[in-house]
Amino acid sequence: MGTSFEHSKSNEYVGTQERLLLERIQNGDKKAFADLVSEYEKPIYRICYRFFGNEEDSLDTVQEVFIKIYRYIGKFEGKSSLKTWIYRIAANTCITAFEKKKKEKEGFFKVFSDWFNSFYQTSPEDQVIERETSFLNVKTVTEKLSDLPEIYRMPVILKDIEGFSMDKISEILEIPLGTVKSRINRGRAILHDLLRPYYKGESYE
Repeated sequence: MGTSFEHSKSNEYVGTQERLLLERIQNGDKKAFADLVSEYEKPIYRICYRFFGNEEDSLDTVQEVFIKIYRYIGKFEGKSSLKTWIYRIAANTCITAFEKKKKEKEGFFKVFSDWFNSFYQTSPEDQVIERETSFLNVKTVTEKLSDLPEIYRMPVILKDIEGFSMDKISEILEIPLGTVKSRINRGRAILHDLLRPYYKGESYE
């Protein structure tokens, strides 16, 4: 690994502890990288599991995420926080892995069951969704969430599950703020439409 970070002029986003950790890692300190893995392994697994909905794909993706972190951390220049940079790698790796599996037809995406329990309400429309779906069983909601297009899935996870701000999601996914907002709104609208047949109790199975 190189030591580009310590010479960077753009490291104002990185705190002192992160800076010291990064310098150790970039200087080849294996213990420092193990410390980074220990700190981020659980949150990265959580994101992967919520994206894929199963342990096997999640563990494979977590491993790939940390391989990429190890491979590219020598080029990290502190233009964002370390957390943002790591989440960006995790998000991109999840999306890439999903696209690969979709092309190979290796399985059907299953989403997490606690989505609505953690749903972050920010508007009257959100509150309507919560009221109308509060009686639905987890199985129904999970099945319908699995139909949410991949392009909207990660923004929704980062916003409604992980609690990131719109600005931070824009930074993580490297897409314009307006695109983030439109994808989250569109994703929620699609989910609303998918659940519409169940609002009046037409089906509970």
